[in-house]
Amino acid sequence: MPPTAEREAARHREIERHVPLVRALARRYARGAEPYDDLVQAGCLGLIAAVDRWDAARGSSFEAYAVPTIHGAIRHHLRDRAPGGRAPRTGAPPVLTPLEDDLPGREDPIAAADDRLALALAMRRLPVRERRIVALAFYGDRSSRAIARDLGLSQVHVSRLLRSALGRLEVCLAEPRHEVVGAEDAA
Repeated sequence: MPPTAEREAARHREIERHVPLVRALARRYARGAEPYDDLVQAGCLGLIAAVDRWDAARGSSFEAYAVPTIHGAIRHHLRDRAPGGRAPRTGAPPVLTPLEDDLPGREDPIAAADDRLALALAMRRLPVRERRIVALAFYGDRSSRAIARDLGLSQVHVSRLLRSALGRLEVCLAEPRHEVVGAEDAA
């Protein structure tokens, strides 16, 4: 076999050998509405990219290199397929689903406005840096890597701050709301 044919055959063997890894990783995301086979297909694209980019001379195992790449491909697929925009990278606290009047079950514009107000009040309780990160991630549709570059932080640190902020927002929004009683309601 010519060298390129040997290389291509080795590439195919490596991909086929790691498909069970892709299936295992895709199962972690299979609880949502996206079909499992679609998640596997997206993960396989990540696997192919990992096989093509991996350099054995760097000293790490292929699996250690491939797992984050496969996760990223699956998450990217889920973000692209998410209704109403981008899905959070951390898994989906209900706090940041779009609060638009046309969502199923949200036909009442007053209820939607109430939800927006509750979210705005909860956002005010976050530290300024976390508020800015949440705004850039979900309203500015920026990746954590782009936010990190803009703020001079590491991508890992931005992800941690975002996860922390989402947890705080979830707690704030879970607190009982104080209803305002109007004159017509009091009668």
